[in-house]
Amino acid sequence: MSENVVHPHAYSGPTRKPAYGQGWKHWLSTTNHKEVGILYLVTSLAFFVLGGTFALLMRTQLFTANNTFLDGETYNQFVTMHGIVMIIFFLSPFAFSFGNYIMPIQVGASDLIFPRLNALSYWMYLAGGLTAVSGFFFGGAAAGGWTIYTPLSSYHFMPRIGVDLVAIGIVLFVVGVTVSTINFLATFFLLRAPGVKMMHMPAFSWAIFWTVVIMLFAFPALGAAGLMLVMDRQFGFHFFDIANGGALLWAHLFWFFGHPEVYILLLPGLGAVLDIIPTFSERPLYGKRTVVWALGIATALSFVVYIHHMFTTGINPQLREVMVITTEMISIPFGVIYLCMIGTMWKGRIRFEVPMLFALGFITLFLVGGLTGVFLSSVAIDYGMQGSYWVVAHFHYAVLGGGVWGVLAGLYYWYPKITGRMFSRRWGVIHFWSGFIGFNLLFLSMFFYGKMPRRIYTYEDIQSYAVGGNLSLLNAMATVGAFTFGLGIILMLVNFVVSLWTGEKAGPDPWGGNELEWTISSPPPPENFTRTPVLAEHPYTLEKRQGDAAAGSVVTGIFKR
Repeated sequence: MSENVVHPHAYSGPTRKPAYGQGWKHWLSTTNHKEVGILYLVTSLAFFVLGGTFALLMRTQLFTANNTFLDGETYNQFVTMHGIVMIIFFLSPFAFSFGNYIMPIQVGASDLIFPRLNALSYWMYLAGGLTAVSGFFFGGAAAGGWTIYTPLSSYHFMPRIGVDLVAIGIVLFVVGVTVSTINFLATFFLLRAPGVKMMHMPAFSWAIFWTVVIMLFAFPALGAAGLMLVMDRQFGFHFFDIANGGALLWAHLFWFFGHPEVYILLLPGLGAVLDIIPTFSERPLYGKRTVVWALGIATALSFVVYIHHMFTTGINPQLREVMVITTEMISIPFGVIYLCMIGTMWKGRIRFEVPMLFALGFITLFLVGGLTGVFLSSVAIDYGMQGSYWVVAHFHYAVLGGGVWGVLAGLYYWYPKITGRMFSRRWGVIHFWSGFIGFNLLFLSMFFYGKMPRRIYTYEDIQSYAVGGNLSLLNAMATVGAFTFGLGIILMLVNFVVSLWTGEKAGPDPWGGNELEWTISSPPPPENFTRTPVLAEHPYTLEKRQGDAAAGSVVTGIFKR
């Protein structure tokens, strides 16, 4: 096929140098999808550091029994804001960082279809995040738990303005998310390069596709709940009055968002891993079509399992039975995806580069999170485990061990593409092992003191709470694990910053990847491709033309993952 076929949406202007280093004023007005992706990346990592700091302060308080490092009110603020910052303002927008930067290149587009809306979504996110955390400067942040359950979050029980600021911040973020999801979906359907059929897209682009589908339907429920809460608290409305069943209404709205949110957090990292494993196994993704449909089935099921978060609320028993079945069913598509990942590595020539190490860490940690989640699908077990550290451990293995570990793998994988520099492999390996050991020391120990109630700021060393009867020792192990994991994150950030100046030049394709982003320069030019990529009729073979690739030009095929 000719490389000179003109796509109606192709960039046709002059080739320009990347805008990195043009000064802070440029970043205030940029609409380029890669630069917006960098803004998302840097901002979400900043919120990651903030939320992680809250977690370390909490773990310091829980290091030993009867500790007085924090008082109860301050501890509750840190618990609440840790969850809100990490889930809503770190991991959710982290999907948009790689989605913005990588996805348009993978489908052969020069940008997202609505660049200004894309920039608007970032600024709405930043405004929402800053608004939510600003409560610390106005009499105290929200302190009722990251789920913001009513009536605890009502003005009567929590009059501080921090609750309103969190709710307003969430509403701002949801507006930006809704704009961005529509932008992404329109790009998927309208801006793919000639020959790029939907099934030809790499696994990461498919994961972003299903992620934004979930976002489009899940986040409006949270935005509506936040807006209604502000109206109750500030304007005397009665949406969440106890007499009107308002507490149950909040639970429905929140968990209709809350459980699909788990897959919003998970799928981008999973998609990155599904691109990384074939690259470093030197084999195409086994059963790619099956993986795509499994992701779609998981997307659909994510909306019909949320009642399992409400088993203890007095919900209709027959509805509980249905949700038990759907909760158990959702493990099936992920089991299929695991088999496809293992099939990809089977008899492959595996290279244990840093991104592959994190991908293997993802497979290990998320497996623990998934298996422990099956237990909680039982109503009887859920009653016994509700509000315990066993649930905290399961949740973090699923979300932190899955979502965060996956996006860390993606961060190492695409760092050379984004910056044009290689990072230090030695420090990347040290980060992996410190993070992996610290993570398991932190959360695996929680399974052994799983009977301890969560969200308490001080405790007695009650033997019945812990296996072996030494609650303080297990909590101390968890705190040491938290600081070890945090040390790994610091090493990663230092490694990345130093490598920007001293790292070896990466070249277009340092890993031997097979998607379109590896056929153009590192970092890519603003318009991505000097000519529109045209994909070969047979999508199983990627014919790289090194001369064209080095010039940021075009390829004639794509590896069907």
